[in-house]
Amino acid sequence: MPLEIDYSEVDGRSYRCIDGCALCCLCQPELLPTEEERFRKDPRFADAVADRHISPDVDGAALKLRGAHGACYFLADKRCRIYNDRPHYCRSFPINVFVGWRIQLNVNLSCRGIGLEGESLGGVSRAIIEDYGERRLSSELESAKGVFTEFVKNTRDAWIAQSFSSVRGAGHALSDELVDELGLSRVLAYAEHGRTKQNAPANEIARIVRRTEPDADLEERALIDGTELFDLPDLSLLPIYIDDRNDWKIFRLVGKEIVGYSLSEDGRIQEFSKTKPSEVDLLPITASGRVAFKDYMAIVNSRDCFLGHAAYLCDMEGYEYNFAQAYLGALANNALDLWWRASFLAKLNRKNELDGSEIREGIIFFDMDLLDLPTIGAFI
Repeated sequence: MPLEIDYSEVDGRSYRCIDGCALCCLCQPELLPTEEERFRKDPRFADAVADRHISPDVDGAALKLRGAHGACYFLADKRCRIYNDRPHYCRSFPINVFVGWRIQLNVNLSCRGIGLEGESLGGVSRAIIEDYGERRLSSELESAKGVFTEFVKNTRDAWIAQSFSSVRGAGHALSDELVDELGLSRVLAYAEHGRTKQNAPANEIARIVRRTEPDADLEERALIDGTELFDLPDLSLLPIYIDDRNDWKIFRLVGKEIVGYSLSEDGRIQEFSKTKPSEVDLLPITASGRVAFKDYMAIVNSRDCFLGHAAYLCDMEGYEYNFAQAYLGALANNALDLWWRASFLAKLNRKNELDGSEIREGIIFFDMDLLDLPTIGAFI
């Protein structure tokens, strides 16, 4: 039986690597076991191998970062010094291969080259799949299917099960609510207090959400989440934003201010801004901004890794909440995160509303972190 592979996110898209960007070189690449062996044995590469990844969730070796939180060990003047020998994870960027109950290809929309005339992402994705080979993909798929099957069984045993199509259908039906303060407050309130029968259809779930009393304070919630976003002890774990001039920027909570730093290849930082989180309001979204926002949330709603993230949250909560609540709550929280990040960047640029281009900047700042959320299933 042929493998089920979903190319819907990549087909019809193109991309071009932008000179001077090097976003991918700020992501510490893992080394496959065969690559680790090759790198350790080669005197040109051996000193670059780190025994541990900066993320505690990643097993195995990786390439070192310069200055512990700068760019890849092999980057110089935003050029890769081992381009022809670069690891698999570098070669695959900006494509992610997720294995759940099927195989799905995702695009890292933090890459500014997405949508530019160049290579076909569909073609690149199919080449990546071919390189993996059917045997490895089948093995990975069998393992991941087992995890999803176990999750579904657990939700049924706890009487909180919903079909994947139902929760996604509800997410689609509530697309207008996700870009509206009142609607978003309803979804978040439903996630905390809602009541939904097991195996409810999508339209019933959406109807219950719309009848929920909107008691969530979005501004307060966005302020707390936005502040926590930058309150991390290690600079290497902070979200990275590459602006339209290809400057690398990170933001860190220092005292009661979010301090913006320009990041250099060797890990040095230079302060360029200070912002009080309490002064970042959720800015109004224009018609073009709403289109861009809804289009992006539709992509999130279609990603198997995001559904796996909602399943992960459901499991972490001990199956206390209906899966529809866990899923729509995660969707709404990520919509609020995107809205706040876009508003934060717009404030730095002295903008007072979010049009399509401002939402796009928010997506660039946000999507790589979204793809890095914990999930059941696995990226390979």
